[in-house]
Amino acid sequence: MNSVAPPAKRSRSGRARYVARLAVIAASLCLAAVSCGGKAPPTASSPPVNTLTVKPCTVDGRAARCGTLIVPEDRLTGKGRTIPVRFVVIPATGPDKAPDPVVYFAGGPGNSAVDDIAGELTVLQDLNVHRDLVFIEQRGTGQSNPLTCPAFPAALADKAVLRASVQSCLARLHGDLRFYTTAMYADDVSQLLADLHYVTANFVGISYGTTAEQVFLLRHPGQVRTLTLISGTPLNIPLFERRPGNAQLALDYVFGLCQSQPACHQAFPHLAADWAALWASLGKSSWILPAAQSPTGKTERLDQDIVAAVLYQVLYNGDIGPIPVVVHTLGKATDKVAAWISVSRASPAAPGDTSNANQMMPYAIQCGEPWEGYRPAALSGQRGSFYYETDLESARWWQYVCPLIPKSAAAVGHEQLTVSTVGQGHNTNASWSACAGPLTQTFIEQASAAHLNTGCLTAASAPPFDLTLP
Repeated sequence: MNSVAPPAKRSRSGRARYVARLAVIAASLCLAAVSCGGKAPPTASSPPVNTLTVKPCTVDGRAARCGTLIVPEDRLTGKGRTIPVRFVVIPATGPDKAPDPVVYFAGGPGNSAVDDIAGELTVLQDLNVHRDLVFIEQRGTGQSNPLTCPAFPAALADKAVLRASVQSCLARLHGDLRFYTTAMYADDVSQLLADLHYVTANFVGISYGTTAEQVFLLRHPGQVRTLTLISGTPLNIPLFERRPGNAQLALDYVFGLCQSQPACHQAFPHLAADWAALWASLGKSSWILPAAQSPTGKTERLDQDIVAAVLYQVLYNGDIGPIPVVVHTLGKATDKVAAWISVSRASPAAPGDTSNANQMMPYAIQCGEPWEGYRPAALSGQRGSFYYETDLESARWWQYVCPLIPKSAAAVGHEQLTVSTVGQGHNTNASWSACAGPLTQTFIEQASAAHLNTGCLTAASAPPFDLTLP
C-alpha cells in the first residue's frame, strides 16, 4: 500500500452547513439543556491585557458590533504575551429582546466563527429576532493570532526531515502552542461574555464546536442556558480511533440502501460484488492512466489508498448519490482505462488547497486532548474496513509528530464527561434542512427537549442515487 498524506487539519470540520446535520441534533439535544513553543515577546504597542474594543460595523449586510478582547496567551499565570480574540455581535432585530444571546462555536478545529457568519446566518437568522447572535473566534484562527507554518512532509519515509520541519516551525511560531487548547478558548469565551454583560447564553456548536461547547459547560456551567450539539460526539468517545469501522458501516449502509430501492437495485443488482472486484483488482496492482489519456495531461495512478481516501470523504460529506454507479462502472470494467476516464470526466476533482500553509492550532488539540486519541493499536480491531490501512498510515504519522508538539496538561484541563449514550455521525443531506432551523429555534426558546416535535425528521427522504454517469 502506498502512503497517504495525513491531513494537516483534521476533518471534523464545520464547513458543511446545518442542512446536513439533523441526524445528530435529535440525539444531542438530550444533553443540551443545562437542566437535564514560540518565544516572541508581545510588541510594545500591544494593548494591555483585558482591553475590550467594540465598534459599529456591517457584517453580511447587517448592522453589527465588531471588536476584540485582549487576553493573556498563558491563562494559567496571566503573564507574558497577549493575544487578540476577535468577535462579532449581531443585535436582535425585534422589539422583544431576550437577555441570553445565541453563541456559535465553529468546527474544525481550525475554522473561524467570524468567517463562518455568512454561511450560518441562514439557519440562525430566525433566532436573531429575539436574541443577539455572538460569533467568537477561537485563539489561533482567523485574526485571533493565527498560527501557520509551511506544510510538513506527508510521509514517514524520512523522519529526520519531518522532525526538522516541525522543529523549525515551532522555533519561528509567534505563539506557544501549549495554550491553544479548547479549555483556554472556553475561558476566553467566558470572559468575553461577562465583559459584554451576558449572564447566560445559548450555545450552538458544529462538529468540533460541540466539543468546545461541552468543555465550556464543564468549566463554566453557570453561564450556560442551553447547548445544541450538531454533528458531534461526547468527550468520552475517541472518535478518530473508531473511524475505519464507522466508514465501513457507512459504505455497507449505502449498498443496502441501493438494494432497497427498485431502480438502484435493477441498475446495480450485484453492487457488493462489484465493490469486492474493484478492491481486489486494486489490491493486486495499481491502475495506471497514461498521460496521453489523462484529463490532467499527466500519468495518473489509482490504488486502494486513493480510492479509500476519496470514498471516505464522499461518505463523510453525505454526497452518496454517485457511489453505486461509480463502484459498478469500475468494478465491472474489462477496459480499466476506459472506465477510469469515464468516471473522471463525470466527477471532476475539486481544486485542492494550494496555499502550502499548515494551520498549527489544531495540533495543540490533536496532540494534547484525550478525545482526539489516535493510537494505531486502537485501530487493530477494524482491519475489515476499506479505510483501515489508509487510516493506520495517518495514525502512525500523528504518533510520530505529536511528541514533538509542546503540551500543558493544565492548559488542557481535566474535565471529562464520564457517561453518555449519544451516537456518532456527521453530515447527511440537504433534505434535512426543513428541520434544522425550527428544531434549534424551538429548543432554545423553551430551553427543554421535552416537547420538541421531531416529526419532520421522519419526512426527510434518502438522497436519490445516480443511475448513470453524468
